Amino acid sequence: MKTVLMNIINGLIPQNLPIADRLPSLTQQIEQARQEWLSAQNYYNNVSDADLVDHAAYLIQAAEKKYTYLLKRARQEGVRYAPFH
Repeated sequence: MKTVLMNIINGLIPQNLPIADRLPSLTQQIEQARQEWLSAQNYYNNVSDADLVDHAAYLIQAAEKKYTYLLKRARQEGVRYAPFH
């Protein structure tokens, strides 16, 4: 099972690229985190089952923490990011 999983992963990521080139840039990570946060907020606004409200709130908090962490990291590294161009 582990070998099969590693073969799948290796097939998705070109192995001849340096690790830095295989990962999304910091600005791409920030935009993805922002989209996740917006999606979590939308989910919360549309959830109708009371049992899912806590789950939706957790998703918002987790996405917000990730987004603010990445923004803080970008500031520390001097990366400029403007989500609304």
